[in-house]
Order: sequence, then structure tokens, then C-alpha cells
Amino acid sequence: MILQVVGFKDVGKTTLMQKIVTHFKVLGYPVVTIKHHGHMGEDITLPAQHLDHMRHFNAGADQSIVQGHQYIESIQRFDEMPLRTLIDECVTIEKSIILVEGYKYEHYDKVIVYRNEIEYEQLQQLSNVKFAVKRDITTSDERALFAWLTEWIQMNEG
Repeated sequence: MILQVVGFKDVGKTTLMQKIVTHFKVLGYPVVTIKHHGHMGEDITLPAQHLDHMRHFNAGADQSIVQGHQYIESIQRFDEMPLRTLIDECVTIEKSIILVEGYKYEHYDKVIVYRNEIEYEQLQQLSNVKFAVKRDITTSDERALFAWLTEWIQMNEG
């Protein structure tokens, strides 16, 4: 099962990913996260405790992968590869929920996170948008998201 969290830069995708990871872990699912390090000119440096993918890992993900430019967190030099190849070649946790932060133009189910109506309208143009969350998520919006996530898992397990 693959679910993407997408939005524009600094909108809160990583914070939302942490909440989603925690939710799935509470439900007892193995979780793998994949983050595209899209900040051109910024190298991935190790130890990478402050980077978004480590925030995913620290939230409970069983495996967390970051790809940026010519690197994958495993520190192997590699040209940019398609998300499907990254999943097929790097994900090692069997039967896991794969949460992907970024990769807007891939065609998996998506949760979009947005700041304003302009961003909302732009993100709605992406394929397979299934749920939308405003950046400053309220408690009731969070409950609605978790209810939807639980339904999403049930629909995709069978």
C-alpha cells in the first residue's frame, strides 16, 4: 500500500507525515517512509538527525529512505531514479504501508496539504488526490484524517 503526502515547500508535509506514521504504528502496521530531498544545492549530510526522513524514523517508521540529487540515505551514489524503482530496490520491510513525502507527479493515492485556496486549487490538479488537509490542521480535521486513513487501509488490504 502506497500513500503520498504532497504540498508545496514548508507547508507542513513532514509534520503531517509524523502524525500519519504514528497513527499507522498505533494500529499495528509496519511503515516505510520515502522522502524526496528536493532542495537543490543542499547535500545530504550524515548524521542526518535533523532531516525530515529522520523525523519520520523517530516517529516510528520501520524504515525511512531519503533520495536527493545523486544520493540515497544509504550513502550509495546513484542517479535520480523513478519512485517505483526506489520502492522495488530499496524497501526491505515486507507487507508495509509505504508513505511517500513528495513526488507530486507520481500516480499513487495522495493526501495534499495546503496553506490557501490558490495552493489547494493547484494541488487538486494532481492525480489521485484522496484527502486534503489545511496546514493549520484542527483537532476535528485530524480526527477526520485518521478516520479516512483507517478506511483507506481497509479498502487497500483486500
